[in-house]
Amino acid sequence: MGVDGLMSDQLFIEQNSELITDILLRVQEETIESLYQLKGSKKASEFAVFIENLDVKQIVRAKATNAISIFDNTHTDMLQTIQGFAALSEQTLQSLKNYSSDTLLNQLDNMGQVIKKEVVKGIIAGTGIQTVVESVRGQGALSSSQLQTLIDTSMNEYSRSVTKLMIDEMPETTKYQYIGALDEKTRPECLEMMAAGDLTRKQIVSRFGSEVLISGGGYNCRHKWEIALQDKFAHDPKGAKKIIKDKGLN
Repeated sequence: MGVDGLMSDQLFIEQNSELITDILLRVQEETIESLYQLKGSKKASEFAVFIENLDVKQIVRAKATNAISIFDNTHTDMLQTIQGFAALSEQTLQSLKNYSSDTLLNQLDNMGQVIKKEVVKGIIAGTGIQTVVESVRGQGALSSSQLQTLIDTSMNEYSRSVTKLMIDEMPETTKYQYIGALDEKTRPECLEMMAAGDLTRKQIVSRFGSEVLISGGGYNCRHKWEIALQDKFAHDPKGAKKIIKDKGLN
C-alpha cells in the first residue's frame, strides 16, 4: 500500500464514520420522537411508570441497524487496504472485528439509557422534543463530534490491532516505520515517532511503550506502524524532525 493507498484508507474511514455518525444522530431524534408518541394521553406520572420497563436500548439498536451494518462492512473492507506481511487466521480477524463492534454496541446501549432518562425528565418538565434532543447531545459522548471520534478511533485501532498481531509473527530484527499524515494536525507524540525512523519492535516498545502499537497517538490518531519498505511511503522522518524543531517541541 503506497501513500495514496494509506491516505485513501484514512479517507475511507473518515467518510464512513461521518456517515455512521449522521445516522446515529437521526436515531437519537427518531427514538425520542417515538417515546413522546408513546406517552399519548398518559399523565407524566403514569408515563414514568410505563417507560421504566421499556427496553429503550433495543429500540435504539433496531433503529441503528443500518449504522451497525456499515460499521461492520467497513471493517471487512479495511482488510483489503491493510498491508499484509504475516498470516492471521479468519477466527483471529473475526474476534478483532467483534471487539471493535462491541464498542459501537455499547455506545448504542449508553445512548438508549440516556435517552430514556432524558425523555422522562422532559415529559415531567413539560419540555418539547427538541429540548430533549439537545439535552441528550449535551451528554458528552453522544454529541456529533464525540460520536465520530469514538467511531474513528475504533476503526483505526482495529487496523492497528491487525498490524500488531502480524508484528508478533515477524522476526525480532524486522524494522517498522510510523506512517501517516504530516501536517498541522499531527500531534507532538506522532511527530516524535515519525522522526524516529526505522525501529524494531523492541526499540519501539523501549522508546514509546507497547500501547502505541495499537493506540498510536491516541483518540482520532491517523497514524500507524507498518513494516519498513524501501519506497518510504507516507514516512518522512526528516520532515517530522523539522516540525519538531520549528515548534520547539524537543
